[in-house]
Amino acid sequence: MDLPEWVQTEEVYQPDRDRDYFISRSLLRVLAVLLSIRQQAYVKMRHCFSAVGVLGFLLGWLLLCVAAHTTAFLCCQLALVLVLSCFLSGRAIRQILQGAMVAMFFSLLLVLPALWLGSGGTVLLLPFKTFLTVSSLALLRQYLPWNKLTQALCFFRVPQEVIFILDTTLRYVALLGEMAGDMLIALKLRSVGRNQRKQQALGSILGRLFLRSQEMSQAMYEAMVCRGFTGEYSSVESGKLQRADIMLCLLCILYMYLFLQLEVGF
Repeated sequence: MDLPEWVQTEEVYQPDRDRDYFISRSLLRVLAVLLSIRQQAYVKMRHCFSAVGVLGFLLGWLLLCVAAHTTAFLCCQLALVLVLSCFLSGRAIRQILQGAMVAMFFSLLLVLPALWLGSGGTVLLLPFKTFLTVSSLALLRQYLPWNKLTQALCFFRVPQEVIFILDTTLRYVALLGEMAGDMLIALKLRSVGRNQRKQQALGSILGRLFLRSQEMSQAMYEAMVCRGFTGEYSSVESGKLQRADIMLCLLCILYMYLFLQLEVGF
């Protein structure tokens, strides 16, 4: 059988090169968030302190940081941040420093007009405090898993609705992140040639995620109604204090003494 001439001719199709940087960048962002959530969920306790004691110490430590007006006391707090960072891996330290430095640089841009108008060098304490607060929260994320933190919130009489929202938000962020990653991978594999409607493609992904989140929330609501959910959200193991938390109390007293000596002059 003779084949037609158009079948016998060899096709050489070379699609136009296009930059899919926005797809790759978006995919890397989504995967980075998913990796961070998953790693934080499987964080092992590197200490014998309870989550309640650590969270209570952090709250008092942050209050002293906000109320400080001298560089000497902030340097004492920086010493604790550096000591705790020494027990982490290099990758974790790099992540903590990147987030803290970005926040400090942003706050520095905000106080530059005040410094230029002659408000004094005290306005530079704001970037320093921003670095300490962001780095301390990042250290908390490295040392405590999120389920232990929600258990500690029960000890501080936080409303159960707030704890429930925090837990479900973290779970749904992970689920929707996996869906977004799959959609971005599919979009990248099917993007052949030059795509002039990149914003429309990304908007379709966001719209699909929004519809999917509505479906999941409705399904969860119906499941909670069928199971007779009464609004009580109690954890399996409530947060309790440990004997090792005495060291945190002593450290808190030490910082209060330094605050009175360096800030108040008591």
